[in-house]
Amino acid sequence: MDKEQELASEEDVREARSKVTAALVHYLETYKSDKTSDSKHALMGPVGKLLPRITTTGDINWESVKGYVLSIHKNLQAPRGVSPDAAIRLDEAVAALKHLRSLLPPTKWLKTVEDIDDEVFFGLYKGHLIGQRKGIQKKFHDWLRQESSLDEVNALLPEEDQYASIEDIEDPFSTPTELEEIVGRFWKNYKKKKEGKK
Repeated sequence: MDKEQELASEEDVREARSKVTAALVHYLETYKSDKTSDSKHALMGPVGKLLPRITTTGDINWESVKGYVLSIHKNLQAPRGVSPDAAIRLDEAVAALKHLRSLLPPTKWLKTVEDIDDEVFFGLYKGHLIGQRKGIQKKFHDWLRQESSLDEVNALLPEEDQYASIEDIEDPFSTPTELEEIVGRFWKNYKKKKEGKK
């Protein structure tokens, strides 16, 4: 079997692929899922439908792809609809995909689309986790101000490890073991409040 002819340098492909991933993540910043889930389906939203649509070695009608994705975006966000900014960002992402496709032989295109799907999900999921962690850290700080104090925290720590302010305290996942009892009280309160909302 003949090896497929390379259409561009590895560096050009890597750069184009990076632009695609960034453009898709940028587009998805306009998509606000109503789901609180961190599943791939929930985070990827309309891009989860875009990538399988272009996984082909045949011709791609790029305008049709954009219309399809905007339709899904609109339906998933009803009644909010799609902002003009979302349409512009989608246009940029699809243009980046089209450019990348022009640089790759057909079989490499298929594998690259699969990889982009995973890269976009990783970027979104990582951002989701960081956001969750910051949210919990803020709740932890608020709880410390109400139910504890900086003095109580620092009394448990060696002098060289003491905090200058509550804002300097890590999230409850990362605190020193000396704060185990305080962190345990926070989680108990957190769980109680969460169950009270249900």
